[in-house]
Amino acid sequence: MLLKKWIKPVGKQMNVILVCLMIIGLISIYNWVIAPHRNYIQAAQQYESAADNLTKKKLTIRNNLKIQKIELKELEDQLNCGFERLFEIAEAKEFFNNIQTVSENAGCIMHSLTFPQADSKSGKNNPDIDSHITAKVAKLTIMGSYGNIAACMNKLQENSKYVRIDAVKIRSDDDNPDYLKCDMSVTIYIVSGKDNQRHEP
Repeated sequence: MLLKKWIKPVGKQMNVILVCLMIIGLISIYNWVIAPHRNYIQAAQQYESAADNLTKKKLTIRNNLKIQKIELKELEDQLNCGFERLFEIAEAKEFFNNIQTVSENAGCIMHSLTFPQADSKSGKNNPDIDSHITAKVAKLTIMGSYGNIAACMNKLQENSKYVRIDAVKIRSDDDNPDYLKCDMSVTIYIVSGKDNQRHEP
């Protein structure tokens, strides 16, 4: 009887020990086998998420660069187009030398052509700028009918270069009652510099 009473507790203790060993074994298996895989999966998911974010940022940057290149090309085209409409020095001289011929072809008489002010230059004192733009202003007075005066102004602006006409005043002329006298300001822009350059894209 005493032996049986002693053996039973021992058997229960063995069961408890076996259960503890199984639990310890399961924990060990979890720590050695399952946990590393779980950590690896979590790391892989974080890496994949980071890689996706980097890919999205890369695509965004690439698209922004494409847009900026297109905008830069448009600005360069506009700049080149602007330079194409400016006079070079020789072209400016030819333009002013031909004003009398243009007036006569329009049926007007050129009364006077003066250059009342010094040239206004842009970029003249900046050593980093290879060229500068000069505004050349002339005061032109012509005589003729209203239609002839309008035709003369149109012919002056038919040039492929930019010609600005403003400060137009038309009045009757007491000395020549058959004609109207027209005063106007004619402005052109001259580009000149080291290269007489055009901006290349």
